[in-house]
Amino acid sequence: MALVTVCVLTYNPIWSKLRATLKSIVCQKNVDFDIVISDDGSVDNCFDKVKEYFSGQNFTAYQVVENIINQGTVKNVIIALKQTNSKYVKLISPGDFLYDEYTLAKFTDFAIKNPAAAYFGNAVYYSTDENEEIKIYKTLHNPKDLKPWIEKDEKKIWRNYIYRGDYILGASLFCNKDIFEDYEKMLDGFVKYAEDMAFLLMIVDKKQIVYVDVPFIFYEYGIGISNGKMANFVRTEITNVYGKLCLWKRLPKHILYFRKDKSLKVRFVRFFIKLFYDPLSLLKRFSKTENTIVINDTSECFEKLRVLYGTAIVTNRCSNNNRE
Repeated sequence: MALVTVCVLTYNPIWSKLRATLKSIVCQKNVDFDIVISDDGSVDNCFDKVKEYFSGQNFTAYQVVENIINQGTVKNVIIALKQTNSKYVKLISPGDFLYDEYTLAKFTDFAIKNPAAAYFGNAVYYSTDENEEIKIYKTLHNPKDLKPWIEKDEKKIWRNYIYRGDYILGASLFCNKDIFEDYEKMLDGFVKYAEDMAFLLMIVDKKQIVYVDVPFIFYEYGIGISNGKMANFVRTEITNVYGKLCLWKRLPKHILYFRKDKSLKVRFVRFFIKLFYDPLSLLKRFSKTENTIVINDTSECFEKLRVLYGTAIVTNRCSNNNRE
């Protein structure tokens, strides 16, 4: 039995991105790991290419799970988790990559010494264009306000997560498998795509999530569900999670007024509720921390991405503006 399983979640994957993701995993050193690739009803799941790639790498510690019908991310996650008995799990999608060959070893060693429900590290946000130009965003990070996590200020972490929706980037998380699976199952049935809301449930239940200030992943920015055509659907699902938590009496009902609503009446009520419960949220949000640079050596990042993609990038760009 492996100590950690990397679950690669796919849906109509682009092979060049999936291959690069697998390349970042199979090179991991000093850790006992395996891979589960769970496909959510793709027209082409690329499994033939996956098997050929693994064969060429002499890598056998993997499973592929073919779901004929598209069921959504939450069910795909649960199906993937059922295939492993590992103590820890890392979810990843094509186009996202583990930072280097010691990433899993570092996080696994840290987790063993510091038991918690989940952990997250720094993500290098990047994007590519039709000319294969890579752009790195030096100051993009989620949560935007890292200070409470650095200081382990549970009260402020709860406030930022529940009231302000300052969520952890799901791609940057590393989890205790059994705890994570329990919370994903709680979402099943009323959440289809917003699998990251499992971590909101953990925060509500005061489960410990630990910030590890080291590079963890490369995250392809601007192409996921939360940034694409499904963004409004995902936002609705997040609001539904808050509604369920209030119905279950695990959150007070006034929390719902912190969710976005264009109704003038609701906006008026929300203003006074925010003024009472979280007055600082009415000021410029996270003004002291939003420009925190979590990645300093961009030249190293560019080189790692070149190696993973296996292509020559003509021009490199780096942004210090996290509002682009």
